[in-house]
Amino acid sequence: MLGVPLLQRSDVVAQCDACGAMFDPGAGGYCQVCSRLLCERHYHGSRWDKLWRVLTGRTICRTCARHAPASHGG
Repeated sequence: MLGVPLLQRSDVVAQCDACGAMFDPGAGGYCQVCSRLLCERHYHGSRWDKLWRVLTGRTICRTCARHAPASHGG
């Protein structure tokens, strides 16, 4: 074993395009519609929104998702 620590926090940080906060890029996301890099709060919104995005594989922020036309017919 090379002595590489596992599960260590990353030193890489990003800046949210919405609020300017520094955050771990793994917690937030990049919206493919508006091309913004957003912190977890601005990308996902609530815990339920985050769970829904993970389950559906959606790669857009909560703002763009709110303004997108409904594609599920209901």
